Amino acid sequence: MVVGGGAVGERKIRMLVGQGATVRLAAREMTAWVEEQCAQGVVQYVGKTFRPDLLEGADLVFAATSDAALNREVAEESRRRHLWCNMATDPEEGSFIVPSSFQRGPLTIAVSTAGLSPALARKIRIRLAALFGPEWDFFLTFMGRLRKLVQSKGLETSENQRIFREVAELPLPEWVACGNRAEALQAVSGICGPRIGSKELTSLLDEVWKQSSLSSPPCATAAERSDT
Repeated sequence: MVVGGGAVGERKIRMLVGQGATVRLAAREMTAWVEEQCAQGVVQYVGKTFRPDLLEGADLVFAATSDAALNREVAEESRRRHLWCNMATDPEEGSFIVPSSFQRGPLTIAVSTAGLSPALARKIRIRLAALFGPEWDFFLTFMGRLRKLVQSKGLETSENQRIFREVAELPLPEWVACGNRAEALQAVSGICGPRIGSKELTSLLDEVWKQSSLSSPPCATAAERSDT
């Protein structure tokens, strides 16, 4: 249940819809995106006014209006029903906070200031997002596929761990961002060979490389990308 359809409410709704949640909304005003989601039936609009009975059947509640008194009312009614409630105006008065987060495929990075400064959490999240670009989606997908391949070889646990550790230490994200496929393949082969054949590694790398949405941008260091 989300109360408030402005900019803050939109952020909450985007997060919830992205995770497959069923969202109900009470809001006096809505952003254009929120209106579109309601019109398409993605979000169930239940009216302008919040009523305590709207909390029935809810699992999570988000008091996301600019009206502090209304948010407190939503939080108090949620507390009576033993429902988790996130408050936009006074995070400490709610029962849970939502970290500022972003995703790079299977990688999720979240930043929390324990509700003390959501604005600062957002600033830190933006900096981290610049450091961890889309190449990390490829990197983690490749590591997951490589892990399964290595484990299928029946090697000693210590050898598996050595391979995983050494490959993880490689600057693969930087090579991927630069489009240095040959350098990446040579380095991984040097760690895995002769236990895993060159053809197997080439096939694996090519498959993940093609599936990634990365092009081959000019080479840039993480620090340089963070300044853009």
